[in-house]
Amino acid sequence: MQQRFLYLWLTHWKTDCHTIRQALHQKVGTSKSDPRVTDKATADSAQVITRVDHKGVFVCGLNHAAEQVGLHGGMRLSDARSILPDLIDTPEEGDLYQSHLAHLIRAMDRYSPWVAPDRDLHDHGQKGDGGLWLEITGGSHLFGGEAAMILQILRDVKARGYDARIAIADTAGAAWATARCHKGKPSDRILSLPADHGVAASFPVSGLRLSDDIIALLSRLGLKQLGDITPLPRANITTRMGPDVLLRLDQFYGRLPEHLDFELPDTPWLIKQNFGEPLGDAANLALAIQTMTEQLCEKLGADNLGLRRLTIRTIRVDGHRHTITTSTGAPCQSPAHILRLLAEKMPGVDTGFGIEQVIVYAPWVEHIAFRQVRLDRQQDEAGDAIALAQLIDRISHHLGPKDILYRPAHHASHLPERAAIRQAPVGAARSAHLPGVTLPKRPIRLLEPPEPVEVIERNHRGAPTRLRWRKTVLGIVRADGPERVCPEWWENLDQDNYALSRMTRDYFRILDERGRMLWLFRTGHAGQDIWSVHGLFAG
Repeated sequence: MQQRFLYLWLTHWKTDCHTIRQALHQKVGTSKSDPRVTDKATADSAQVITRVDHKGVFVCGLNHAAEQVGLHGGMRLSDARSILPDLIDTPEEGDLYQSHLAHLIRAMDRYSPWVAPDRDLHDHGQKGDGGLWLEITGGSHLFGGEAAMILQILRDVKARGYDARIAIADTAGAAWATARCHKGKPSDRILSLPADHGVAASFPVSGLRLSDDIIALLSRLGLKQLGDITPLPRANITTRMGPDVLLRLDQFYGRLPEHLDFELPDTPWLIKQNFGEPLGDAANLALAIQTMTEQLCEKLGADNLGLRRLTIRTIRVDGHRHTITTSTGAPCQSPAHILRLLAEKMPGVDTGFGIEQVIVYAPWVEHIAFRQVRLDRQQDEAGDAIALAQLIDRISHHLGPKDILYRPAHHASHLPERAAIRQAPVGAARSAHLPGVTLPKRPIRLLEPPEPVEVIERNHRGAPTRLRWRKTVLGIVRADGPERVCPEWWENLDQDNYALSRMTRDYFRILDERGRMLWLFRTGHAGQDIWSVHGLFAG
């Protein structure tokens, strides 16, 4: 069977990663002063990613708007600003790109188990683009053919926020070139050699992944397309331009193999089993999963490790895949406990015409502290902790992923909504309060988000004496305050008078006619203040 490769060209990879992060922070309500949100670009504004070295600041990524005004990768930032003074520049963040790349590779596993990132482009590219190869030999029919597969992956990738071009060809090099050079619509970017030799011959020589110096030399010699090179004597090509041109040309046409660096799991905690006779019923499937889970736990126990997350993937004879995932609150080596968590999800697996492959994979494992075993075989404190962790796992499993068990912990912040965080119900605990520190009175319940109120009357100190809240007019008996809470100074280093900004809050403890204690705060400038209820006191 002829090999087929799909190349996913991420045309504006680095800028897309920053744009996606910014949109995520805005969605969850992150403050604009959050130092992690370094870019404020919109879809229509020109943005570049910059890299600093001993020679200066250079452009190493740019979006579509920046390309339209003539900017290019590798140019100095000063030269780019001379062309576009209001250009938005953002320092590159390698960890951000690696995180997005790992998530995208896992997403592409839906279409092929063999995914190889274009590492040379990601590590040394100056345009800020990226790419992935997918080896799709014999698998495109599961998605309705190659043209339908291209459109489906394109929709999937663009829904995640990335600009992309996709092509399919017989070789990895031809797929790379077709994604960049084919001028047809997305579903037409399919190359089959030698039938489509005429199409390939019209590709520019830049489609051979050659260095800029070699491309410039070919251009000076009048060799601008692949069709200009292929008729030339091979010996003359090597003599005049070196061995790289023939190497890439032979890889393009499949005369020489190209070894891709496919992304594999970082850990060996994976057991895969193929069945010559497909598993046709749930009982045999459950027995196979039980055996493989016991083997995985035995391997983990030998290295004093425990799993925190387990993934079961079943593949039917028709290519359909079903994935089951379960998590534990503490590192676990007990097959009985894991199988008990999996048992409730097993009925959702449809064996269809039979399961031909089962994969048991632990993507998250942790070390387990050594525990002393009692000589009298009595239950000790470690055994109690294990039993408690397994009980919490079962409760969390029944509640579902949205109802997560947690216990409160103190967070070093004087902002009320950030003064407490959620921590896992098992494991090392953080203190729920600061020892030896006396804090001002705080309500037992915070309202999230704070509810707006309308102040009808106020006294000479500015405290409200009459207000409307939840469509009800309340008379105020007593008001204590104000207590000023300023924004965190390390988040506002670029502001001179951050304590007088709109984010500064003045809190009042209000006793209304019904005997309720409310916690109100005022924001905004004098005369334009906004009042909100942030909490309720007990009794």
